[in-house]
Amino acid sequence: MTLDQDDLTAALGLFWHPVCTVPELAATGRGVLGVQLLGRRLAVADLGGAYACVADRCLHRSTRLSVGWVDDGALRCAYHGWRWAGDGRCVEIPAAPDTPIPSRACIAAFEIERRYDLLWVRLDNRARTEIPACPAWDDPTMKVVAGQPYTWPTSAPRRVENFVDLAHFAWVHDGSLGRRDQPVPPVPDVRRERGELRFEYVSPDLADPDAAALVGPGDYRVPMPCTVDIAFEVAGMPGVRRHLWLTASPLDSGVSRSFWLIARNDRWDEADSVHLAFQDRILAEDEPVVCNQDPPEIPLEPGIELSVRTDKVSIEYRRWLVELVEAARKDPGLVEDVLGR
Repeated sequence: MTLDQDDLTAALGLFWHPVCTVPELAATGRGVLGVQLLGRRLAVADLGGAYACVADRCLHRSTRLSVGWVDDGALRCAYHGWRWAGDGRCVEIPAAPDTPIPSRACIAAFEIERRYDLLWVRLDNRARTEIPACPAWDDPTMKVVAGQPYTWPTSAPRRVENFVDLAHFAWVHDGSLGRRDQPVPPVPDVRRERGELRFEYVSPDLADPDAAALVGPGDYRVPMPCTVDIAFEVAGMPGVRRHLWLTASPLDSGVSRSFWLIARNDRWDEADSVHLAFQDRILAEDEPVVCNQDPPEIPLEPGIELSVRTDKVSIEYRRWLVELVEAARKDPGLVEDVLGR
């Protein structure tokens, strides 16, 4: 059975993905924001006590609902004032107040949840999937700092794979996360546990490490398919723990928006900007290579890209991703079995 990117898109639709931060929605001042997920234009809204996600198109004359506003717990279209409830039903047509609202006046509505100050959307609920865990978020010993989301012309799986590509540290992050005089990474024991790909990795000793660097023994967790959580025990600093968490949201097959945060249990009084600056350095090192992978999508067909033994983590990640896509193509409910839940 040959799989293509459309199959991957369909499979990813079974999972929860963040579409914006809560502050981004609030900043509109209108209670509604236009977003994109897996090629769909969506409008997310704060209806006052509940969030809603609907197709970003008024059925009347196709104006995007995201340029309207929230009015009395529903979305008001800016063009003719039609008002849409969070479940997608039209509840008011101002120009025809005495005419029954057509039964066809209903737009697609999707599940939406708030978690980690992000709004998560699931387009297809035919499989029981969960919002990925973020262990640091509820840990009172950790100071959690959200980074600025960023959009890159690379697929969500490519973005995740970059995080777990151990061999690139020596070349792309020489001096920050790796060393070019130590180009051979260890081959870790990679395992599957409750829907997560897991392994441990110890970064090499650096000559002059940044005090805010996330280096040392790392416990990597990859909640499938588009999230990475790394817990670090900082080398030479007993008891000091730090976290890096990222979810790559698939805007379409070749573009993703990354939502991320860092956390630490040390140096609470230090400016957060110091720690964010180190991550900005890492992103600046990654961007030129990750954004120039051609194609921007991970190939699903075997043999399109060559792998070697030290690519074990990405090999295992791709293998599990393909299994999820195959399961979703046969029967979305089978995805739960492939996740091992």
